[in-house]
Amino acid sequence: MDFVKNIHDIDIGKLIKEKFDEAGMTKEEFADKINKERSTVYDIFSRSSIDIVLLINISKVLNYDFIRNVYYGEQISPIIYIAVKTSEDEIKKIDLPKEFIRFIKPSK
Repeated sequence: MDFVKNIHDIDIGKLIKEKFDEAGMTKEEFADKINKERSTVYDIFSRSSIDIVLLINISKVLNYDFIRNVYYGEQISPIIYIAVKTSEDEIKKIDLPKEFIRFIKPSK
């Protein structure tokens, strides 16, 4: 895992603002979801550092893992889960790795 070479080069407030803009919520909604006052939201957008607990909460609200993507430099693709109603016979026809088969339960 590669860590950021210079932690001081990260403009965390600017990155949070970018993800906030992409989320399309209002500052009031964002403030409410992170349990802060609206004035604190403006402060967060201008910060060069941030408390880890607040960053984790912001990550959840904005659905973006700042810690892994920014500080560790990992780009994580979203995971999509699909539920499909099927029978045991149908499951046997699918060419899946055995590791996946144990998680699949046929509908009854």
